[in-house]
Amino acid sequence: MWIQRRLHPKAFTRERLPRILRVRSRHFIRAPHRAFALVVVAVALGGAACSGSGSSGPASSSVAPTDSQASGETKPSAVPTTESVDLSRVNLVFGATTTRGKTRQATRLASGAFDNLPFTLKWPEFSSGDDALAAMLADRVDIQEAQPTALVVLAAAAATPWTTESSPVKVVGALRYGTPEGIQIVVPEGSPIRTVADLRGKKVAYSRGSSSQYFLVLALEKAGVTASDVTAVKMTMSDARAAFAAGSVDAIVAFDFNILPLFRQESLRVIARSADYGVPLYALITVRATLLEDPAYVEAIRIMLRRMSDVEGWVSANIDAASRLKQELDGVDPLDSEQIMRYGVSSVVPVSDELIASVVDQAKLFHAEGVIERLPDISVIFDRRYDLAS
Repeated sequence: MWIQRRLHPKAFTRERLPRILRVRSRHFIRAPHRAFALVVVAVALGGAACSGSGSSGPASSSVAPTDSQASGETKPSAVPTTESVDLSRVNLVFGATTTRGKTRQATRLASGAFDNLPFTLKWPEFSSGDDALAAMLADRVDIQEAQPTALVVLAAAAATPWTTESSPVKVVGALRYGTPEGIQIVVPEGSPIRTVADLRGKKVAYSRGSSSQYFLVLALEKAGVTASDVTAVKMTMSDARAAFAAGSVDAIVAFDFNILPLFRQESLRVIARSADYGVPLYALITVRATLLEDPAYVEAIRIMLRRMSDVEGWVSANIDAASRLKQELDGVDPLDSEQIMRYGVSSVVPVSDELIASVVDQAKLFHAEGVIERLPDISVIFDRRYDLAS
């Protein structure tokens, strides 16, 4: 069992959480006390003031915690079988983000993977991962695909360090991106910027709290440039592409499938790609920790993991249909939509040593480069109970 920390929530409201999760700094997160250090109040709101409008899953428990493994990872209980629990009382809320456009959610529904579930599932949409994460901390979302970087920053900003028992969220699996190029740092062909080191003093667009932010910091560190040496501008992907095309930023950092339309519009130069750095790229399948205290919700999450894998299989086998959805819903050129969808296919994988190590590495890099002030033990958020092969 996990105990949800109780803080004093009176000074904060749920409506303020998305704002708290955003940092308007011109650079990276240099002062968590200005923004992210406050986000942990959401934990108190979830535990002490859960309202009827939120998720109907289990609330925080006051029972004593179980022993944890020396590494800080959760020591799991056996996953129950569908026959042994009553799933009809389960109400799951999946936070669906539109960061990659509306096609992501459309393919989930078109695949039929979530038809005929033995429990209730709702899909509220959020314009950003930050908003979805804020909703999860306020007990209004039960499960979502979160970026590792966002969880690292959140854990680092916690007023009290997270432990296996107190962490408000748990990672139960991941989506491993299968893109061939991974994340790219791109500049106009005619730009004087030819290497990552040339980014010093330049303006770079990226998506904060995403793997793009991590790769940018990593590439800068390898080139002997600190995060504070560049002006990093947080933008949505559509705004970043527009700013780049208008010359408002000198470079853009994003997944290859997000940058692809730019290559068709103008001549570009790729100065770094994550594939050359051997960086594994994941989205973390994250759940509210208290759900794992209830056997029915534990089983419902197991079913969700299998169904999420089925969606990726459907997209891979139906690229033409998925491509048409991309054209219709996100206005992507037919010449680009097929390749974007093919690049975007991921694999659902269980928690593994490699997965944990990749997130721990992010935390260490961010701490070393001054992006976060305190190094959190991020391993405490992982739960190994789900074997996706079974």
